[in-house]
Amino acid sequence: MRTTLRIMLSLAVLILLTIGIGFVQRASGEEATYVGAAKCKLCHMKQHKVWSASEHAKAFGVLKPEEQKDPKCLACHVTGYPQTRQVKTETEGIQCEACHGPGSLYIKIHPKKDKEGARIAGLIAKPDPESCKSCHNPDSPTFKGFDYVKAWDAIKHPK
Repeated sequence: MRTTLRIMLSLAVLILLTIGIGFVQRASGEEATYVGAAKCKLCHMKQHKVWSASEHAKAFGVLKPEEQKDPKCLACHVTGYPQTRQVKTETEGIQCEACHGPGSLYIKIHPKKDKEGARIAGLIAKPDPESCKSCHNPDSPTFKGFDYVKAWDAIKHPK
């Protein structure tokens, strides 16, 4: 009985500490930034392999030279461009963080061990299908309709 109580108390303290880390990071004013798919690959090799073969990975490269300077194109072809207004090699294309949020804060937390802490630090574990429509919409010059189920099937990756 005492052992069970100690374990439960230890777990409660651990959970509170973990949640507190996320709040401290946010409260300290530290803003999440984009780190790029190469950093994600360090832990997510299978997912990175799937992404590397996808159209999303090649999204910046398909732009014509003049389009690579056009903010309207960059908003959907460079991860984080709407927030940063920067084109950096490590964020070219539609990368992990385009769906899962900027990773500089949650990359410090192991999501499998601390899902809530990673969420508080900005991880979007299950992106909303509506977020895809910020680029896959009639404003895009190449828009041909959007079927989320079909699109997800083309880009899905292992958990």
